[in-house]
Order: sequence, then structure tokens, then C-alpha cells
Amino acid sequence: MPKSDQPVDIGGFRFHQQPEELRDPGGKPVPLRPQSLRVLSVLSEQPGALVSKDSLMEQVWRDTHVTDDSLVQCISEIRKALGPDAGALLRTVPKHGYRLDVASEKPRRLSLLTPARIAILAIVAIVALAVAITMLRQPVASEVQSIAVLPFENLSGETGQAYYSNGLAEELIVDLSRISDLRVVSRAASFSVAAQTSDPRQIASELRVAYLVEGSVRREGNTLRITAALIDGASGENLWADSYAGAEAEVFDFQEQVLSELARVLSVRLSRQERERLGVRGTRDVEAFDAYLRGIELAGFLTAADNRRAEQAFAEAIRRDPDYAAAHAQLSIVLSMSAEYGWTNEVATSVARAVQHAERAVALSPDLPFAHFALGRLLSRGFISDLAGASAEFERAIELDPNYTDAYAFHAIVQVADGRAEDGLNTISEAFARNPVPPFWYYMPLGLANFYLGNYEAAEAALTELLRRNPNLPNALRILIATYGHMGRLDDADWLVMEYEALGVPATIGDIMQVISVEHPPYRESVVEGLRLAGLPE
Repeated sequence: MPKSDQPVDIGGFRFHQQPEELRDPGGKPVPLRPQSLRVLSVLSEQPGALVSKDSLMEQVWRDTHVTDDSLVQCISEIRKALGPDAGALLRTVPKHGYRLDVASEKPRRLSLLTPARIAILAIVAIVALAVAITMLRQPVASEVQSIAVLPFENLSGETGQAYYSNGLAEELIVDLSRISDLRVVSRAASFSVAAQTSDPRQIASELRVAYLVEGSVRREGNTLRITAALIDGASGENLWADSYAGAEAEVFDFQEQVLSELARVLSVRLSRQERERLGVRGTRDVEAFDAYLRGIELAGFLTAADNRRAEQAFAEAIRRDPDYAAAHAQLSIVLSMSAEYGWTNEVATSVARAVQHAERAVALSPDLPFAHFALGRLLSRGFISDLAGASAEFERAIELDPNYTDAYAFHAIVQVADGRAEDGLNTISEAFARNPVPPFWYYMPLGLANFYLGNYEAAEAALTELLRRNPNLPNALRILIATYGHMGRLDDADWLVMEYEALGVPATIGDIMQVISVEHPPYRESVVEGLRLAGLPE
């Protein structure tokens, strides 16, 4: 049967059958080995259909004897080429084969009441998670208002100015989050949903909030024009709006004005400490603030080059304002990440500098939640591993900002690593309850906590969801293999072992236990036993 000349759209990528070639959304060819291109060709001829492993092996390696590992390596290479959405586009169907979903699929917005979550609830049956689910499904109590800040529209005419408009929105999120009578949705959740629809009522419904804040920024030279509006999530009507036009140096006054007006319109109660903090800005230096916002955007790209540029931006902010606590905290994180991801040859120096800036941030601003989060995150890393210290810092960050869902999630990781899986399960459940659009990595502590508690069905549900979103996470694969071992699902374990080995790492118990991060002896033994039951060699 002749191959079609019509390219196949795969989540923005295009696969051409004649000649076999994958092009990225920008039209550039993506380098793939011939065998991987043939695998993709076979799958693209049957979009949405399950193609068995045997069928793929027969069509791609018709006259050649190869092992299943060759196919798994091709699948892994294709997924790497397709990027972050690969798990949704190219799916593994254990014990059967693979399916290519050619339509671009938005990341699924998960409620805790999806079938997977129902399974978790049925098995775990803990009061804290049940209460969290109830909180999400019932209207928010009148004394606690729920709100989300959407990305501010960049009207400057330059895409390079988006970091500034988004940065102002994020600063407002941080400020509002510190008011105890507000439940504020995280930046990641609100920005993600806003990117998929412009209907305020739909956004409010998906984020489960009563109110939205939207705005715009026009920045030209040293002048600004900023607007902000409060929207009723049920009706979509504006409840309040304000604008500012003038010198960029007065942006801090506008931020304070917006924050005060929102508190007034929403009739939230402010404690004395909260009222005092309303007028406190991280810096009053315009250039330091600009460098700080640029650094945040660059750090979010998670590449070695951008991380170095983010480090330079935060260092510039500190040079302009040495007492800028948030800049010290952000610099600590990018320095830590350079050590964690192997982006520096001077690991000891980067870690030492990270500690210095994290401690400086806490000293400068003891009431800044992000400062405690940065220090806690650093203490939790393997090159320091002060779990008690990390736990204390995360607890303080949460005390200062009850909406800080990333602090809950990191705290859960620390609790599990410290042998407190039940505490970790309660903590990560709270993170899910407060974040209606949780990032993929929240499912790791959820899966680990359930695994170490022996709730294997719940662990399998969480880890499967994690790998659906990001299919090449080694630690998730390791724990899921052990989970299948405990569950007696040896065929599923065999499939995962092949995918794990395709990452270029050996699948033996000894090799896996060298890289497992948990030190609690009973937890380590649980992993070893699961791997043995899955049939892995010593």
C-alpha cells in the first residue's frame, strides 16, 4: 500500500511519510534514527488505534532478529523528540502495545474525583483527604474568599516585555496569598487554565474560585499604563477596576493600591501583621525589580543556558538592592538547580553560595514565605539532606502562606523521605485540595506515600498518572516496577523494566537501590522486596 503524501499532525509536530521525516512546530526536521522513524511511520498509519508489539516488530524489523529492547528504545527516542506532551501523544498499553494519538491533547485537568482519585480514596480512606474533597466540592465559606489572578495582557507591542506583565500578575498572587481570609490559586494553575479559554466564567469554574483578577500592562520607555479589574466568576461581570498611567518608578504605589482595594472590595479581614505587610515591597529600585522579573522568567525555562542568565539577572537585582530578600531567595534556587542538574562543574561552590543567599533571604525578611521555601528546598537536597531543618522551613512557609501549595508538596517529599509516609500523605492531599490544576510532580509524593504505606493500588494510580504526563522519569518507573511486584502484576512490571532500561540504566536491584533517595530502612526494604517480586536480578 503506497504511503500517503499527507503529513500527519502529532500535537503540533508533523510527520511526513514520503520521505519519512518528523518536523517540529516550527517546521524544522527532528533528528531520529531510521528505525525510530519506521516505528513512527507504522503508528501514524493507524492513528488512535492500538498497534501490538508483535506487529511493530514484524513491520519494522521484518528480516532482522532483534530483542524487544530495540522497540522500547525507539519509543523512548520518539517521546523525547515530542517533548513534554509525549506521554499523552504516544501511550504505552501494558501487555498489548502502543497507541499514537495524533490530535493535540491539552493536559488533562484533574479533579480529585477522577476514577483514579476515587480508587485512591476508596483504598486510603483517610479523614484528611475526605475533608479536602468535601472542601473542593462545597461552596467556599463566606468568610474565606477564593480568587485567581490571570496573566496580565502585554500591550507593549513587544513579546519580550511579557515577562514584565506576567511578573506583575505573579507579584499580586504572592501578595494576596499572604492574606489568611483569601484562598488564592497558584500562578501555574491560573496561567495554565487562562491559556486554554478566555471565558471568565469557565476559568472560574475550572479553578473553583468566586473571583478573578485580570489586567494589562503597556510599557514604553520609562512610562507605564496598567489596568486591573476584579471579575465575578459566576456572572463574568466587573466588580471593580482601576488604572494607572505615569512613571515606571511609581509601579510600587500602584501595586499597593490594587492590593488594598481588592481587600476592601472583597471585605476580607486583615490581621495587624497582614495590614502591616500590605505596604511592604521587596524593593523600591525599579531596575532591581525589572532584573528580578526577568530572572523569574528565565529560571522557568529549565535549561542550563537560561539558568545561567537567570543567575545573572538575580545577581544584578541584588547589586542594585543588596537587601532584596526575594532576589536572594531566587538566586539560591537557581544556584541549587545548577548543582542538581549538572549545569556546573563547581558544585561545592554553587551549593555554598546557594546556602549563603537562602540564609540571607530569611535574615532580611523572616516573614517572607518564599525565603523559607528556598531554604527548605535547599536543605532537602541530597548534597545537604538536613530533613529536619527542611521540614521546619516548609512548615514556616506554610504558616506564613496557607496557600503555598508547592511548599506542601515539597514538605510531603521530605516527610516521606524521613520515614513519615502517613504525614506525607496528609500533606500532599492538602496540596491537591488547594490546587485545582496540580503539576505532574505532585503525583510523586502521593505515589511514594501510598507505596510505603502498602496502599499499592493507590500508589499505582498516582504513579501511572505521573508517567502519563512525563513518561521518562526514572524514579517513578523504579517505584512503579516495585509496586507491580507487590501486586503480582509481573507482565506489567516486565514492560516497565524494558522502558526503564531504554533510558540507558541497568535494571538490577543493586543498581536501583544505589540511586533510591529514601534512607528509612523499612521503606528501603519495601522497595527491595517489590523489585524481587517483580523478578529483577540482584
